[in-house]
Parts: sequence; C-alpha cells; structure tokens
Amino acid sequence: MVLALGDPAIYVFTGGEPADLPTLTRRYAFQVGGQSADGRFWFYNWVLREMASGAALGYVQATVEPDADADDLSGPATAEIAWVVSPTYQGKGFAREAAHGMATWLTEHGVTALLANIHPDHQASMGVARVLGLSPTPVTVDGEVQWRRDYPPRHDD
Repeated sequence: MVLALGDPAIYVFTGGEPADLPTLTRRYAFQVGGQSADGRFWFYNWVLREMASGAALGYVQATVEPDADADDLSGPATAEIAWVVSPTYQGKGFAREAAHGMATWLTEHGVTALLANIHPDHQASMGVARVLGLSPTPVTVDGEVQWRRDYPPRHDD
C-alpha cells in the first residue's frame, strides 16, 4: 500500500501526503479492529488488488453508524464511503467496481443511507458517485460536497 498510495497526485483533492510504512502499519492496525472504541461505529476497509498481478492499487472504505434506535447493523444504518486508487490505475474502472461492490454489500447488511464527501472539482469521484446512484446535496463537509442515496429498509421476513 505504500507504493499504491505513494503518488502525491492522490492528495490534490483530499489534502495530506503519502504515508510511510510505519504510519500505514499503525493506521491499519487500528482499522482492522472494525469498531470504534465506543462501539458506535463500524469500519470496513478493503484493499483493491489487480487480479492479473496481485498488485495493491488502492482501497475502498466505509464508516457505518447505526441509526439512533439500532444497536447494531441489524437495523437501519448510514455509511460514509470513500475510495482511493493509485494514479497508475485510475480511469480503468477500479474505483467504480470497488465502490459498487462495497455499496451492494453494505445495503445487504442493513445500510439505508450511503454518503460520500467529494471535492467540488473532482470529476472522476463524482462519476463514481453517480454510478452508485448518489446525488449531490446542499451539505458541505470540510469544503467537500456531500453526496447521498437513501435505500428502502430491508424486510427479512
């Protein structure tokens, strides 16, 4: 992942800079726990790999918060999703495929609202959001436009 996330071009819209191995190791050690310290949020982080070579090319992630009346993902929940793909692999459908796969998995597991915060100039991410059925809202978070899609609640009768 150090190689996949090492190109400074990735951070033009999101800010920040490439992380070194110790930083990524600490970050992933925390994320692999899957749940926030207070138990309120779940974290899902998937590394994207090219099938032919096995090379890491980015990630897709979600932070899931159950709605106020739910204790776990058996009830309605909201997920904020994000995707990052190395510039070497951009424009080849990897972000679209990964984000769609995660969105599908999340809705199959109780998510009823999907959010993505996207820089207003990041056309490629807006395209991925549109494929997911998200639409821009009037909400901005740290200068990014929040995109949203609501799904009907599941009824597992």
